[in-house]
Amino acid sequence: MIKTIAFILLRLIATLLAVTFLTFAMVALLPGDPVDTILGTATRDPAVEAQIREELNLDDPFLVRYGNWLGDAVTGDLGRSYITSQPVADTISQRLPVTFQLAFMSIFMSVLVAIPIGVMGAYKQSKWQDTASSAAVQVALSIPNFIFGIFLIWLFAVQLGWLPASNWNRFSDGVVDNMRTALLPALALALAQMAVFSRLIRSDMISTLQENYILSARAKGMSDRYILFRHALRPSSLSLMTIVGISFGALLGGTVVIETLFAIPGLGFSLINAINGRDILLIQGITVFIAVMFVVINTIVDLLYAVLDPRIRRK
Repeated sequence: MIKTIAFILLRLIATLLAVTFLTFAMVALLPGDPVDTILGTATRDPAVEAQIREELNLDDPFLVRYGNWLGDAVTGDLGRSYITSQPVADTISQRLPVTFQLAFMSIFMSVLVAIPIGVMGAYKQSKWQDTASSAAVQVALSIPNFIFGIFLIWLFAVQLGWLPASNWNRFSDGVVDNMRTALLPALALALAQMAVFSRLIRSDMISTLQENYILSARAKGMSDRYILFRHALRPSSLSLMTIVGISFGALLGGTVVIETLFAIPGLGFSLINAINGRDILLIQGITVFIAVMFVVINTIVDLLYAVLDPRIRRK
């Protein structure tokens, strides 16, 4: 077990180094000069321009800049935005709770809906209930989340007037107000996740229902509901746990379009603004943070698998 955990942690470190290097390299390849963003393209003082280049280390070789940035990043210093003059780490810490809440709510709603749909599809395999749920899932998978978001705005904000179409209220403004602004974007993100989760549960549940211990439980006269949710659902949820972890990590960086559509001040919205403003340090910081969170979450899932499944520990 110790060797398995040590191997996973070493792989985590190697992956993080690769992710930070590639992210830094891709951001460095973006067209344009950051100095032009700061000073503009009009006539400017060469001394001021040279000072800015020195402060941002723009004239240093790429590997030197990456090494300096990585050394600072390890200590939590991701630099300072030269557009807002705010530390990048502070921007991330302020925006992360918003994106985290959206990701958590969408995953929670997806699982809440996907489990009964997947269980019913497996239990009623090849019957009209399974056919209808499969058709609904296929439709959900084919609709982009921003299209579904526009539909939700039209229905609940424009037509019914129940929920706001944009903006964001924090928990400090009241739980009810916060939920009112979070519900529509979370629903827009949850649609595709729900479809994927339900298909996965259905597939695993069909295999589980063919196991001998399920047949034995039925022979003992146990109710179908008890068998489905007490004996079959738990072993059918290991794959779901993996996909939920991956989906949550992906949502931390995949809310860009939805946050922009609903004008939500999360990480994705800040990233779009940073790209439009050519704010390299903020782009690097947010991109690397999202990538690191994705890798860390997947590593946690691997560790949980190693704990729950003895076969992994023997490899």
